[in-house]
Amino acid sequence: MRRRNVLLRLALVASVGLALTACGGSGGNGAAGNGGADGKITIGGYNNKTLDPGGTGYISKAVPISLDIYGSLFDPPKEKGGDFVPDLATGYKYSDDLKTLTIDLRQGVTFSDGTPFNAEAVVYNFERYKSAESPNAQYFKQMASVTASGEHQVTMTFSEPTATMVAFLTYTPATLIASPTAHKKVGQQQFGLKPVGAGPFEIVSHKPGEELILKPFEKYWDRSNVHLAEIKYINTSPEAQVSYQHVASGSIDSVQVSGVSTPPNVLDDAKANQEIATIAGENTLYAFLPINTYKPPFNRPEARQAINYCTDRESIAKNVQRGWVTPAYVLAGADSLYYPDGGVDGAKAQFPYPFDPVKGKALVDQLGGLEFTLLNIGGHSQVISNALAQQWQQCGIKAQVKAVQGPQLSEAYSDGTYQMAYAFSGGINDPQFYTSFQSPSTPQGKHGFAREHPEVPELIQSANQTLDPAARQTTWRKVWSTMNDLAVDIPIISGPNYTFQSKCLADVDFAAVGAQFKSARLTC
Repeated sequence: MRRRNVLLRLALVASVGLALTACGGSGGNGAAGNGGADGKITIGGYNNKTLDPGGTGYISKAVPISLDIYGSLFDPPKEKGGDFVPDLATGYKYSDDLKTLTIDLRQGVTFSDGTPFNAEAVVYNFERYKSAESPNAQYFKQMASVTASGEHQVTMTFSEPTATMVAFLTYTPATLIASPTAHKKVGQQQFGLKPVGAGPFEIVSHKPGEELILKPFEKYWDRSNVHLAEIKYINTSPEAQVSYQHVASGSIDSVQVSGVSTPPNVLDDAKANQEIATIAGENTLYAFLPINTYKPPFNRPEARQAINYCTDRESIAKNVQRGWVTPAYVLAGADSLYYPDGGVDGAKAQFPYPFDPVKGKALVDQLGGLEFTLLNIGGHSQVISNALAQQWQQCGIKAQVKAVQGPQLSEAYSDGTYQMAYAFSGGINDPQFYTSFQSPSTPQGKHGFAREHPEVPELIQSANQTLDPAARQTTWRKVWSTMNDLAVDIPIISGPNYTFQSKCLADVDFAAVGAQFKSARLTC
């Protein structure tokens, strides 16, 4: 089955770019007259050093690319809140107590090295992931055991009720099943350079961090729906302006940028351009202010409340980001599951600290002043951070804005040396995937509010132990309202990812984790 793509593929925000006279520009070269059936495309933004999710150094940005190599056990629901779609797995069943999960696998499937894709292969990967020194280990913490209960059936048992595993086997690297034979043959380090999966494409060559070339896997189970002859990923600048110019010039066919961290002039230029497409995903990304509640001044709730009263989210969305984002009043994008009724307006109506500089200044005066350092990762984050600092000045708040490298910010979270930061999260409409700042056991959360307020992680745990959508909705809305009442991890704006793409490229699969090209084709 194919991933859901119709709505997002048709969600053309605008047309962009310079005129492309060849199919897909210089980046694509589909043959005229056959709908680009043997076309080649070039994708920007590649900088991955390893494609092994069980190895160190694997990053979440590699998941969309990895899916085209490994395939996926399950695909995202066709409609928000729907059931997961079978892919390499054909079905699943939880036990009544949610302590056992049975997964049925597609029969007759092979890895690209010719070895069988079966239950033993899945067990090998799950056991490897559980003990791996990689981000993938986090998805298997509750797994007590995994066995091959049949040639094409896997049974997992959990140490506690767990209703989230199939979601992990859809949206995260946990869904990536590698050939055990290939992994054992070359070892983990070499396997990460040229992994072997059961997906629609296999690797031709790989220069880590620079270039990756894929070709169709001829024995892929759904080969008739694979149309491209080659996909080339190349390392392009992380700057959105440069990425846009690459697509506009035709040197690449597609690249994705984040709506909450892209300068609005780049998106404005894209909107004004008439030859390539800008495609919007779901509004599931959000920017927020993580706060160290164990370090002055934000160990005092009055300081956190003052920040909320003095933050004009609508002005940031309208004047700084020029309407390409929406104000955020909970830690989720407006298209996320369990979002408050009434959309952004409904969330705003329930927000306990509306924009009110008078109330904010009164709290600052009560505190005897409010000074702190606001960390960010530079680029457009610095622009928005400066805009926030300027807003806060009207309340007498003095914020020193400081740009640091990503690893430095991660270290500041872990050792508790930060006071406040400007950060991003989201990308999938299920909020269960973005709880690191709400857990005292993670580097991001151990200096936050959760140690003093265990009711929040307990609520999240209860939401993850039920399959009832209504119960999850009630619980998640309580999570967000509780965090808002505490004035912690303050939401600012939310928006989608945007993809700049050649108009000759069609049927790209915009799943929540990013663009895949399993069924893509060139049409000119």
